[in-house]
Order: sequence, then C-alpha cells, then structure tokens
Amino acid sequence: MKSQDISGKISIGGSKSISNRLLIIRSIADSNIDIDNISLSDDSQNLLDLLEKIRDGEKSNIPVILDIKNTGTAARFLTAYLTTIEGAWFITGKDRMRQRPMNGLVDALLELGANISYAEKTGFIPIKITGANLRGNEISIDVSQTSQFLSAIMMIGPYLEEGIRIRMQNKPVSMPYVEMTRILMQQFNASVNISSNIIDIKPSHYKFRRITVEPDWSSASYWYELIALSKDGKIELPGFSKDSIQGDSILAEVYENLGVTTTYTNDGIVIERNLEPKSMFSFDFSGSPDIVPSVLTTCAALEIKSEFKNISHLKHKESDRINALTIELRKIGAIITQSGNNLILKSGGKLSNKINFDTHNDHRMAMAFAPLALKFPEITIDNPYVVNKSYPEYWDEIKKLNFAFLKLTTD
Repeated sequence: MKSQDISGKISIGGSKSISNRLLIIRSIADSNIDIDNISLSDDSQNLLDLLEKIRDGEKSNIPVILDIKNTGTAARFLTAYLTTIEGAWFITGKDRMRQRPMNGLVDALLELGANISYAEKTGFIPIKITGANLRGNEISIDVSQTSQFLSAIMMIGPYLEEGIRIRMQNKPVSMPYVEMTRILMQQFNASVNISSNIIDIKPSHYKFRRITVEPDWSSASYWYELIALSKDGKIELPGFSKDSIQGDSILAEVYENLGVTTTYTNDGIVIERNLEPKSMFSFDFSGSPDIVPSVLTTCAALEIKSEFKNISHLKHKESDRINALTIELRKIGAIITQSGNNLILKSGGKLSNKINFDTHNDHRMAMAFAPLALKFPEITIDNPYVVNKSYPEYWDEIKKLNFAFLKLTTD
C-alpha cells in the first residue's frame, strides 16, 4: 500500500474508560436506564455480563464466581463495588491478571472495614469478598501504580454511610482518569471535591439518566500514528470534540510535534499530515499512558530522538509494555533504554530482514504495530484479534484505507 493513498472516514466506538465507569455507577444506582454508544470492547461487554451475574447472585450464601478474564478495570472496580453488596463473591481471572497488583486497593478497603481475603497469593487475585454495608472513613491509598484503585473507591463513596475522605499517597499517575471519574459522578448527583492530595465525597445517591458515551480517544491514537507515517494522509474521525473528558485527547497536541494537525468540525475531527515532524520529542506521559505504544512506535518509525517521561507504570498493563516495546521496536532499528521513570529512544539499531511482531497478548501492541506497514513492505502481527479487548472494529476499519491483508486469522 502507498502512503499517499490514505484518505477516508474512520469509525471509533464509545470510550472504554467512560463506558466502564458508567456501568458501575448505573449498577450502584440500581438503574436499568440505557447507555448510548457504549463501548463494544471485550472489556466493557465482559463487565456488563459480570454486573448482570452480580445482580442475579445478590444475597447468595454460596460464593458467586466472577471471571474477569483479562479485564483490569473489572478487577479493580468490582472489588470495591462488591464490598458494599450483600453476598459472597469470588473474583478470579486469567494468568496475566493474577500478576497485576491489587494490594493497594484491598488494603484501602480493609481500612473501611471490608471483608476481603486473598485465595492464593497475597496482593493478587483470586480474592474472596463478603459484602456488607460500609460506614466510611478517612483512608490513605497509594496512587503511584494505577489510578484505578482510586476511581474504584471514589465510585462507591456516595453510598458509604459517612461518605469518605481519601488521602492520596505518593506521586499520582493517570490523574486525568480520576478527573473523568469525578466528572461522571457529579453528573449523577454525587458530591466530590478534589483539593491537592485529598478527595472528599459526601453521602448521597446517584440519579442516573440516559447518556451518550463520547468516542474513544485512546483508539484514535492508532489513526494519528497512521497519518504521521504517511506522506500526505487525511482521515475524518466523527464524533470527537474539544470538550472531551478523556485525558487522551492530548493526542492533538502530542501529534503536532510529529507532523499531524487536528481540525475540529461540527461532525468531529479531521487529522492531516501537513507539518514536518520535529527532530526531537519529549513529553510527560504520566497522565496518558495508553497512548505511549502508538506515539513511541511513531517516533521509532520516523527516527525521532525522544524522551518519554514518567512511564514506569506501563509495567503493570496487559503486558509489561516497557519490555514489550523495547523488544519489538528493536526489530525496526529502535534503541530504547530506561532511565529512572523515563524511556529514551534512539535510532541506529540493526534491522531484521523479516519483521514478525509479537503482541505479547496486548491489544495496544497489535494496533500500534499495524501502521508500520507504511514503512515496511510486509509485516506480520501475531494474535491480531487481541484488539477485541478495546477496539474490535479495528481491522475492519483499517481495510477501508486499502490495506492489503495476506492473512487475518486467530492462529
């Protein structure tokens, strides 16, 4: 495929992060009101199924087994939610989920009087929960690894008898996701105040109403990457707007450094390759870790010397993304080193003759590597349908731009 052939309109579904928070808030509110444009991702659909199972199993004396599969948000959000729901619950998941830390969240919930125990290894799922009414209290929580612990407790906060005061310990990561949680809670009648390292939530009840989920900015990053690697590409992305509550909307600013402009229209955004990329790039990704795979791959393909700041929490994602990106981008000549919490990217490594990318069972790896087809005659990506975790329509959408697939299977 020739890079100058890139032109078209691409559809991106509802934000996974917003969808998952709305599903939890709706369940806490005991509402059946529809959510429009909810994410079709495996993560959101799995969470939806689990919440239905929870509703059916409420007040059961027999533990209800909840398989969260590879859904990190489900593990964190449901752990907090279930401590408030009468019944016996057992949360388990796939191998990678059993390696992702839960102790920060569990420790905070234990401070509130929750009944939680580890079924196997301390600090990780599977876990056992006996739900009950929690009074609320002042707690401290480590926010240096993930913001999901914080969001999980925030969302149950209004339903604690005394509300809750949360004291954030250590330097927080992914704070835009905490802001997203606050905004969504407030839209449904919750009283949430964030000041410095303190979050105060007063007792109240959610008043859920019908809402439309905005398109997913994280998924837009792969199209920004595609345009950056083209010569003069142009793509329309309907539904996006400047007033997004997603932190990953920072993409528009980030990719201006990499040659891509963003024009906001009444229908969405138009992204075009009409600038020269900068020769050096540096950015703090502490608030937007999910776009690192696409931006780092872009910089590697364009041979831009780069510094990616505050990304150490990428180790705790669907894969160890720091290690995965270091290994895979070496295949296109990138040399990546870690310096403290930062990644340093340089070009100059030896290219592989045949480029076969391992996704490390990580959806964001697969979608970050696909645009490299513009720079190399043929690439192979293993386990392509891992993209279903966040963007199941991805391969169908990229076909609209005349990409030729030699083979697209689950093998």
